[in-house]
This record gives sequence, structure tokens and C-alpha cells, in this order.
Amino acid sequence: YFAAGWCPMCTSFEPSLLKFREAAGSAGKDVEIIYVPSDRSEEDVIKRTTAMGMLSVPIGKDADEMKKKHKIWAGSECMKLGMGRRSGVPALVVLDSKNGGEMAFLPAESKGAGALGSWPLDDDGCVW
Repeated sequence: YFAAGWCPMCTSFEPSLLKFREAAGSAGKDVEIIYVPSDRSEEDVIKRTTAMGMLSVPIGKDADEMKKKHKIWAGSECMKLGMGRRSGVPALVVLDSKNGGEMAFLPAESKGAGALGSWPLDDDGCVW
């Protein structure tokens, strides 16, 4: 989950994301969401991931590598990461649990909570 606490679109999307995770779990399809932060400090990342019950990619180099790999970063990071992004934040990339490959891109920046409808919950690449 590519996002930032200072981003109003991210914080308004998160209640829907957390409800989606809860509903998937209730249906026997536990979803693990890993936060890829565009926050400005480690303290902000810890506060957000604790509140949302998520793991996080460490802020800095590790997060930047994930952003570049999936071409998703905040507009404020374009000077550092470049202009070649496919999306800003918030956005999600669903990974195959068997090989780590990308299964789906969910453009929450442009579609909001509607992007969650593209999550491939019934795909065999997911482990339930």
C-alpha cells in the first residue's frame, strides 16, 4: 500500500481499505497489507502502521526501491524519484503469494475505494 499520512486522499481512502481487509478476513481470505511510506519521518510511519495494523517497508532506501520497482510515488517525490511514475499515492499493488509477481494494480489515487473491486481475491495465486 503506497501512501502517506500527510496525503488527504490517502487518509480518506484508508477507512475503506481497512473495511475491505476486515471483510476479506471474515470471508476466510486474509489480506496482508504492507505499507510503502511516503511519510516524512520514521515516527510518522510507526504511528500510521500501528494505527492501521500493517507491516511497513522501512522508510528511505528500501521504500524508494519499492516505489521505483512499481512506479508509484507521491508528486512531492518526483524531484528525487523522477517523472516516470504510473501513479501517485494512494495506490496498491497486489503481489502473487507464490512468486512475488504483480497480480494487480489498484489505482486508488484516481478511483478511490472503487479500486478495491479490482483486487483478485479469487485468483489461485493467493493463499487462503
